[in-house]
Amino acid sequence: ALFPIFMGALQDKHAEVQSNAAYGVGAFIETATIDASPYFGDVLKALFPLIQMTDNTNNARDNAAGCVARLILENADAVPLSDVLPAWIGALPIRGDHLEDLPVYDAVCYLLKNKRSEVKHIRSL
Repeated sequence: ALFPIFMGALQDKHAEVQSNAAYGVGAFIETATIDASPYFGDVLKALFPLIQMTDNTNNARDNAAGCVARLILENADAVPLSDVLPAWIGALPIRGDHLEDLPVYDAVCYLLKNKRSEVKHIRSL
């Protein structure tokens, strides 16, 4: 199916392919009819280089941030928030692909509303 293809494309040498793959993985997670949380660790490892990008070439960082938001919204307990939040927050705000604003804002609101203990240590929130 498509998920392994998207996962492989996250490692592509072209930023546009990485960007589209990050969006595709997030869309898969968001719409999956199965519990996709067993894949979250692999997804996060593959997204980390995109989240750490200093530029936002072809919106790769924005789409990676949106994918992380979708993971949080799908099952925050399956995301190692204390490890993920600093890098994720560092990739914000969304700068180019504003279609990613909604899941990112929803994830931030979810974390604040649910008073996740990991959030209180991040001053930028």
